[in-house]
Amino acid sequence: MRQLYILVGAVVAGALLVSLDRYVFKGKTGWRKTVALVFALAFGVRYFSYNDAFKEIIGLSGGGLSPVLTFFSTLFIWFYYACAVMLILVPFYKMDFLRLLTKYFALPVILINIVLVNANTTLLFGEGNANASIITVILYMVELGFATAICAMYVFSDFRWRYDKKTVKASIVAALLMVAFSLQGYVFQVFFGNANPLFSVDDFTPYHRIFIYGGFIIPFLLYLLLHRRDEQTINFALVFISLATMISVCLRYKWDVWIDLRLWPLHLCNTAMFVIPFCLILKLKRLFYFTYFINILGAFLAMIMPNYSDVNLTSWELVVFWINHYCAFFMPILLVALKQFERPKIKQFIYSMIAFCVYFVAILFINAYFKDTDFFFLNSDFIPDKLGTWAENMFNFSTSFNIGDVTLVFHPIYQAAFFLVYVAVAMGMWFIYEIGYSTADLYNDMFERLRKRKINIAEYAKTSVNGEKMDNNEIYLELRHFTKQYGSSKEYAVFDANLRVDGGTIFGFLGPNGAGKSTIIKSIVGIQPITGGHITVCGFDCESDPVNAKRQIGYVPDHYALYEKLSGREYINYIADIYDVSESDRAERIDGMVELFELSDSFDSAIKTYSHGMKQKIAIMAALVHDPKVWILDEPLTGLDPNSIYQVKECMKNHAKKGNIVFFSSHIIDVVERICDEIVIIKKGNLLERKTVAEVEKVCPLEDYYMKVISDTEASRVLIGDVKKTEAKN
Repeated sequence: MRQLYILVGAVVAGALLVSLDRYVFKGKTGWRKTVALVFALAFGVRYFSYNDAFKEIIGLSGGGLSPVLTFFSTLFIWFYYACAVMLILVPFYKMDFLRLLTKYFALPVILINIVLVNANTTLLFGEGNANASIITVILYMVELGFATAICAMYVFSDFRWRYDKKTVKASIVAALLMVAFSLQGYVFQVFFGNANPLFSVDDFTPYHRIFIYGGFIIPFLLYLLLHRRDEQTINFALVFISLATMISVCLRYKWDVWIDLRLWPLHLCNTAMFVIPFCLILKLKRLFYFTYFINILGAFLAMIMPNYSDVNLTSWELVVFWINHYCAFFMPILLVALKQFERPKIKQFIYSMIAFCVYFVAILFINAYFKDTDFFFLNSDFIPDKLGTWAENMFNFSTSFNIGDVTLVFHPIYQAAFFLVYVAVAMGMWFIYEIGYSTADLYNDMFERLRKRKINIAEYAKTSVNGEKMDNNEIYLELRHFTKQYGSSKEYAVFDANLRVDGGTIFGFLGPNGAGKSTIIKSIVGIQPITGGHITVCGFDCESDPVNAKRQIGYVPDHYALYEKLSGREYINYIADIYDVSESDRAERIDGMVELFELSDSFDSAIKTYSHGMKQKIAIMAALVHDPKVWILDEPLTGLDPNSIYQVKECMKNHAKKGNIVFFSSHIIDVVERICDEIVIIKKGNLLERKTVAEVEKVCPLEDYYMKVISDTEASRVLIGDVKKTEAKN
């Protein structure tokens, strides 16, 4: 009859939820989140309202049911917990694979649990057990009906029954992981009974070592699986793991525990299980860093020195112990590694230690007041016994005083040493974490470069059809809201730069040292990444289509680097090969530039024998051998003699006459004035003035105009905080 009641209730509740969802709230996210939170409340009230009879079941024949029924009932109760956590989280994340899992995983699992409800209530509450009150059973039945109704709500709001292969694969992987991290402590005990050997803390057995290794292997595998995923997927996975494992650990923390302070989970590694989900969901940074610096170390020490003895290998206590300490140990590290929280600085460490000091003193008084409590193992010789006689002697020194009728006993030397050593080791482990993060960053950067290189090679192959370049016809260079910030600096090197230069123009780029000229140029040519905005070269975006963008550019850097063991001819031909310049084109261009730059006598000699000016000319020839549409020069005339300067200027004029762009950065104002069509002045990361040279010369010489602009303007380096404040006001 229970199945019938639940099915009828589920149909009624489902019809009501579907109707409200479709016709009243019209699938609004806020409504669905409210439904999920109500379900979470119902689940929590039911889950904490009784002590699981599963704790007493040993083997498939120990639950009062047939072994087959016990097996399937236990299995689907376990699966149900995974589905329950997923249903709570579904409306908070917009991911297709969650909708698919709701239909094809959660709904079937819940319906099977309804069919098995009589067996489930027997195993959960115990047949004839006082815990199995009619109210608890009714709560469980209502919860199953509510879960079915939520699934129905999603089924009727999305009639898709087929999904792409990528979504299906993601759903299968997600389902397996959700089930794994929803493991209930009693599963092995029920499935396998009392498995030998006994697990004792007195010997460092292979089983003990395997469990410890798991604490390092599991987070490493999770990191590899998640670190390339999008932010939403990463956050969902971590929130799910933290909630599911918290529920598993709460097998030992039911309602009767919370009414007695002595039974609260105040051990460092126990508190982490309740702190981490709230830190993730509510973004509680300060509380997280307390967990990061304090709980990780506590969990690691507990894994090395577990406080149990002669526990069976399949016992629920052992399983819950390791679920607890695994998560307390690796979850904070994983949250930082996957960028859910920033890497802590010394300030967070100091605040965490202050909070730990307050917490530590409170625990000392709780231990002393109740006497039979031993949080942090500060009231017993559990830790001193493992360290030797000197630690035992330190612990044996005690002092006491009375508060009313209560005598408070302390071990001041041992407890003070415990605190100081804990703080010192926490700092030491922090540096170890940083080394690990730095190593991970190094490998991530390397793999990202390799990935981009493969993409660029593939794109490069696509840019040529029958040997002809696939270039856009329009010649222009455009910066749109370009912004550049270096590392974690609070200043912008360039902020919100907007500029367009069209073909046939020699464009002068002026500004004092550190103004941002080289920053913009290096971002255009792809030497450094773009923080914000876009740079487009002849229709190709420098960030999303770097190969095609670079094919339009010829670049002469301020500090050139050449392969000096090659001859000039060998080096220019090497560059021509990179750009797929045909033999006929390169011969014509090379001969013309050799004649212009007067390099005939030395062109076949090793570059290392060249003068500075000759090397500069080779760098210019390398930039022009593929006839780029945008020629960028960063201080190209520095150190050249007057004859060489004249040659370079003639080359620039000829290139612009063909309809190309010459983008020219220089400190030599006279040269800019004589050769450039337009100029722009930049100061402290801000583009200030754009004028044609003719417009400036009507007023005053370019040099006077330049000095007036950079001295009169009050432009200053833009701070990130200032930008955020301005955006907030707007």
